[in-house]
Amino acid sequence: MKNLPLVTIVGVPNTGKSTLFNRLLGKRRALIHNQPGMTRDIFRQKVRLGNHWIDLQDSGGFFPDKEIISAEINKMIFKAVADSDLIIFLFDGKREMLGYEKDLFLQIRKLHKEIIVVLNKADRLDGFLPPVSYYELKADLIPISAEHNLGVEVLIEEIAKTLETTVGEGRGISSHDELEQEAAARISIIGKPNVGKSSLINRILNDELVIVSPLPGTTRDSVDLQVRRNNQSFILVDNAGIRKMQKVKETTESAAVIRAENELRRSDVIIFVIDISKRVDQNDLLIAQKVAKAAKPVIIAGNKADLLAPGVADNKFFARARDRFHDLYFAPFIPVSALSGKNVFQMLDRAQEINSKLDTKIQISRFNDLVKKLLREKKLTTSDHRIFSPKYISIESMRPFFVKFHCKTNLKLNASDEMFLKKRLNQELNFEGIPVFFKVSASR
Repeated sequence: MKNLPLVTIVGVPNTGKSTLFNRLLGKRRALIHNQPGMTRDIFRQKVRLGNHWIDLQDSGGFFPDKEIISAEINKMIFKAVADSDLIIFLFDGKREMLGYEKDLFLQIRKLHKEIIVVLNKADRLDGFLPPVSYYELKADLIPISAEHNLGVEVLIEEIAKTLETTVGEGRGISSHDELEQEAAARISIIGKPNVGKSSLINRILNDELVIVSPLPGTTRDSVDLQVRRNNQSFILVDNAGIRKMQKVKETTESAAVIRAENELRRSDVIIFVIDISKRVDQNDLLIAQKVAKAAKPVIIAGNKADLLAPGVADNKFFARARDRFHDLYFAPFIPVSALSGKNVFQMLDRAQEINSKLDTKIQISRFNDLVKKLLREKKLTTSDHRIFSPKYISIESMRPFFVKFHCKTNLKLNASDEMFLKKRLNQELNFEGIPVFFKVSASR
């Protein structure tokens, strides 16, 4: 794929960066909240503006303080700016320019980047007069209302005109065909706060796109990161740490936790991260329930394997954990270390391998023969203790993998026999990581 021009939205908190990002994207991707500091990570998404494809980035709000999180956000902002072809500097057009806001603008201007100055929240463009302080910038000002979609078309035209001048028309993608070929699996990283999800992603990317911090709740949204490995593209999704809602104090974090739970349903493969150096706790079990409910392929990654005492076998820990994660019976356990890199890429390769299996069509006659063989292996019974003897079997869907048994009655298998058959199908089909679901239908 050709390199696309990179356009980054920059500004201080609460100027409407995420609202503008979503408006240009045409769908709700970044969390929007009226509390400063909601966006902490760098979001990047391909978007078509007019006849041009670009990579659009939404950055965190710049803070002038020295807190750990603020310093990391500011560091990421300047890295994003340095990599960009064009900067959209967003101000709040309802108020005067802030002192540190002006300082940030002047710092970025010293980097000799193309900058479009935008005044947001201009809810009535007719007769709009910018606050006097913005004239100090000596730049063309574009008033818009991202929320009400006013003036956005003018901004899009200015973006296209500026990019044609600076990077030329030959760079980027002129049609949607090439992007369609890049359709990629979504691999979602999920887990409770502080188990090292962002650290694992940083190890994968060898970059600083995602903030790593010892403070719980750092990742406030689900962040899509495009990765290419072994000539395959996939989307790596970093999610907010999930905690019991009564333990989530900030409304911003609770919104991010809900978004993380919704992301599970959009994923192709889920990597459930636990801290291998600690015991499985109630929060891990809560997340395991949510992961199982999502009905997606799953890998359980035991991070911080480097902290295990010498001589402690990984499989002993996983054997204990498997007993706790009963609903994830199908998921492989992989010990990993974000610090040393142990098994991190093997984890990704396994996720891609699992996903590709669901694209392989299973011959239904052979599948029927397999199930009949397993039913001869052990006599299975229904909930009313009758012998389970389906007339024939069909595959309802591959995602999720749904097997339909056509029987005389619609009585289900008893629980222990159902689990036996699911585990055996996993083994015979080499479906490790893929959940199997049954449906019994009465047919004449």
